[in-house]
Amino acid sequence: MNDLETIRSRMLDHLREPPDSGRVLQMRSSLQEDGSWPDVNYGGSSTTTWEPAEHLRRLLTLAQAWFAPASDSRGDADLGGEIARALDCWLSRDPRRPWWWDCIGAPGMVSLVLLMLDGDLTDAQRAKGFEILKRARMGDGEDKAASGGSPTGQNLVWQAEITARRAVLQKDEALLRRAFIRIASELRISDGEGIRADFSFHQHGPCLYNHGYGAGFATDNARLVAMADGTAFAFTPEKIALLSAYILDGSQWLAHGPHTDFGAEGREITRPQQTALYLGRAARDMLRVVTGREDEFRALAARIDEAPAAPPLIGNKHFPCSDIMAHHGRGWYMSARMYSTRTMNTDNLAGCGEGHLSHYLAEGATCIMRHGGEYINLFPAWDWQRVPGTTVELEPHKTGDPQRRGESPFSGGASDGTTGVAAFQLQRGSLRARKAWFFFSDLAVCLGADICCATGHPVVTTLNQCRLRGPVTVGGDTGSRVAVDGSGTFDVRWLWHDGIAYLFAKSTPVMLVNKRVEGNWRRISSNRSHAEGYGVLGPVADRVFMAGLAHGVSPRGATYEYAVMPGVKVRDVPELALSPPFRIVSNCANAQAAYHQGDEALGIVFYEAGRIEWQAWRIAVDRACVLAIRRAHGGWRAAMADPCAGAGTVRLDIAWPGGSARGIGVTLPGGQDTGKSAVISLD
Repeated sequence: MNDLETIRSRMLDHLREPPDSGRVLQMRSSLQEDGSWPDVNYGGSSTTTWEPAEHLRRLLTLAQAWFAPASDSRGDADLGGEIARALDCWLSRDPRRPWWWDCIGAPGMVSLVLLMLDGDLTDAQRAKGFEILKRARMGDGEDKAASGGSPTGQNLVWQAEITARRAVLQKDEALLRRAFIRIASELRISDGEGIRADFSFHQHGPCLYNHGYGAGFATDNARLVAMADGTAFAFTPEKIALLSAYILDGSQWLAHGPHTDFGAEGREITRPQQTALYLGRAARDMLRVVTGREDEFRALAARIDEAPAAPPLIGNKHFPCSDIMAHHGRGWYMSARMYSTRTMNTDNLAGCGEGHLSHYLAEGATCIMRHGGEYINLFPAWDWQRVPGTTVELEPHKTGDPQRRGESPFSGGASDGTTGVAAFQLQRGSLRARKAWFFFSDLAVCLGADICCATGHPVVTTLNQCRLRGPVTVGGDTGSRVAVDGSGTFDVRWLWHDGIAYLFAKSTPVMLVNKRVEGNWRRISSNRSHAEGYGVLGPVADRVFMAGLAHGVSPRGATYEYAVMPGVKVRDVPELALSPPFRIVSNCANAQAAYHQGDEALGIVFYEAGRIEWQAWRIAVDRACVLAIRRAHGGWRAAMADPCAGAGTVRLDIAWPGGSARGIGVTLPGGQDTGKSAVISLD
């Protein structure tokens, strides 16, 4: 078997499983003599839901039933005739389509049908089919002139793979080589769309998309790397290493087992059943080639499968290109999502109708997970002005495209891989706030300062808004009690829900919602296709837990202080509230800081040049920066970063317990590594 035939065989591997026989019979019974289905709207031209695509989905299912070796209908002559009629119907109608369907969606499905039917295609079917496949443009050579530009990121990978299928059908080895070269060309560190230097993924501008477009990028490239392995079209070791790093050092950090961080989904947050199962498929494909990171891919696959003996992912990672910090504790996950003048808060509507309520997904959003059932499919019932972690001005009837670039450059974090500190100067119109997160081994401290807004609207910070599971217990100076269903405000020192404690430094009024909420997928997306695919188009209802802090109308200099401590029993929370394992060192407009006794870790955010003195600590810097200082292996280490993504040198003057005072010039990373942490030894 030559290399082209090897590629052909591997292209068909994922189509060898037979589809559900009941669905196949239903499709066959309703197929009309002219090859159409009576319930498909072939004249549909909606940019949000392209109805004619349902014909292609059914055609692909029938073709797979005819092709799959284990199918009861394998090679069935009557089924073959029905498939030919359905294919001719599509080729003759060639319905009008929006851009994505024209260049990617329709050619992609047609190419798979043609591959499965290859030996039985007529000349006319082949000619018209190739005409459709040629609409997928790779943006090189004559393609570039015809398409008017070059696709990027996952849009390029999709179109190049369709071209590779056409090359196999045409037995055109040169075109096949060209397609694989184009796919490999996108496995690079990009300053725009695609893989960024921190292994986050951007699409549609500087918009975080690891679990949206980046999911397809991971799975498709992993499959293509495995497909080409051992042939003349094989990817180089350098390209394989970069894809390995994107999956292992990027996307898996933004997931908790098979559960995605909603902040990395873009507009796909409005689609049902969003999971990280794709990472398991990508890991298994990467295990078919030599990566040098086989143990890590096996561990990733085991975590996605939720295997009891799966090695845990523990640590902290900041993504300066995308303004998000991800923290993996033992049995829990939490992130802090921000945006700046360098990044977008979310994707735009772009005619797709998805995410028109997604205005506040980057206003300091915190995705908090233990078991993974906290948020999945809850979003139709969400109050979208109360995204977990965010500080928001409650504006009535918020409308329009939600996408916006940040108004402040101050958004960043310092991480040594274990402890992390993230900081965000929120500025949105009249609202401003300084928000910081300190991620330690068993908890996260969340601080807010200088919260101001002069519009006359209320301002709130939301601790969490997730699925209600079991009782909500609140505790104050006079004892504890279980909060009843409904909503209200409680003066508390702590509250507990679903294995997570929320601790406060002093008695604090907390707004609670603890009730059943009704919603609808149509409320958050006018794109019906994804909801229809999961049978959830209509109303949904769920029980919701929401906790938040009210800063009043037009606040001036408001603050908040709380800690999130997952994995604790409710009986242990009163003692933790009385003797917490952390201390809030500072929470003002100039600096925020917190210390964890057990970790021997101190985190500091300097919003300007300044000085902090606490116990035996004396720390001064000559410019804004973020610091994470931790005692490890008998010595002290510091991670430092510029939250405005600047390079250069920071003057650090420091004295610590048991150490002598030192003055250090810390050189911060530049170039593609701008915004990353410099990690130094203090001893």
